[in-house]
Amino acid sequence: MARTIRIKRLATAVILAMAVVLVGTPTRGTSSASETFFLVATPDLPDPLFQESVILMLPHTPAPLVVGLIVNKPTNKRLSELLPDSPVLKNRTDAAYFGGPVDVDEPALVFRTAGAPEHAMQLFDGVYVSVGPGLVAGLLKDRALVKDLRLYFGRAQWSREQLHGEMLRGSWYVVPADPAFVFSADPKHVWRALVERAQLRRAAAFPARAAFPAGG
Repeated sequence: MARTIRIKRLATAVILAMAVVLVGTPTRGTSSASETFFLVATPDLPDPLFQESVILMLPHTPAPLVVGLIVNKPTNKRLSELLPDSPVLKNRTDAAYFGGPVDVDEPALVFRTAGAPEHAMQLFDGVYVSVGPGLVAGLLKDRALVKDLRLYFGRAQWSREQLHGEMLRGSWYVVPADPAFVFSADPKHVWRALVERAQLRRAAAFPARAAFPAGG
């Protein structure tokens, strides 16, 4: 019973936070790192599309939708194969990533750069996301602009009510986002590391004395 109450409270808090974060229109560099978080699949999440997924939630997505990018599932396609004419991607051996099951032909680029590019949303200090073929293609023409990068195809997407229901069922952990995991050279271990972090955070939130009622 106590666990059910805690899950409901957590789900409500997350949805309220997203309601604050997601109101508004994307503008140049307007979000902050405090608005960015990961949804991390719990070990018993049943949906095969999202098992062991880490999803970077995007700020300022149009209501009533909640949108994110799966950051830990590289494909078997190299960037240089997909976009051979791009000066930025020439000779790169890293892979494109599966961003989610919605609009799998739609690209999104997460990248580091010194300045805030036009039509890009800030995720962290010096890290931005740009969505859509035209914007992504434009960024990939400029070697000086884009530093570290991840190119995703597709996205994860819910209505707020749908995600609220999944939170109530205990399908997701909520973890503060960290660009080190987005750009990790070892994406296969990102999910396990964040599950451990989420479980430690949850354990720390409840004092040991609360877990063991006093005998009487």
